[in-house]
Amino acid sequence: MELDELKKSWNALDAQLQKEPIANEKQIKELLASYKTNTRRSLKRLVVLQRFSLGVGAVGLAVILLIWLLLPTFGFNEHLQNKTAIFLAFITVTILGGMWWDRKTYLWNRNTRVDEMSVAEVSRRMATFRYWTRYEVWAVAVWAVIFTALFYWVMDYYTMPLIAQAAMLGFCIIWDVILIYFIYKKVVYKHLDSIKKNIEELEDICTE
Repeated sequence: MELDELKKSWNALDAQLQKEPIANEKQIKELLASYKTNTRRSLKRLVVLQRFSLGVGAVGLAVILLIWLLLPTFGFNEHLQNKTAIFLAFITVTILGGMWWDRKTYLWNRNTRVDEMSVAEVSRRMATFRYWTRYEVWAVAVWAVIFTALFYWVMDYYTMPLIAQAAMLGFCIIWDVILIYFIYKKVVYKHLDSIKKNIEELEDICTE
């Protein structure tokens, strides 16, 4: 009698163990699908931001072209007109360079196919983009310094009293820092961190 009960218990346990891998496999598939969906969503938001940036750049070029055409009608003296021309040239080069970079990174992210590529390949591509973004932040910081100095020169702020100059420079520096921090830390890196976390989870599941 005890042998029969032991045999029944063993068979029940064996049946349960056979069911467990099926449940685990299903759970793993659901987790993989969930992490891939989250990664794809964050990546799509980055692509939308880059597309928006390209659109803003195109509008900016159109506005600068209009200002160039209307510049002689503003009544500026020759000295101020030359300064304004230099400033507009700087902005034009900046927008063209920014649009080239945005298009490069936009195509890179758009061509990162989460559903078609391996986890290792997606991880490698996003690590590359994160590496590019780090240098982009430094480039934007340097650009902000040059832009502030050029704007300071064009507007003749150097002729103001020292206290007013210090206040103006302080305001520009604080504004630049806040803007860069918000754009990259609160927008770009927010999605990058989300993608990184999901990829790490995918790698953990795939190596189990």
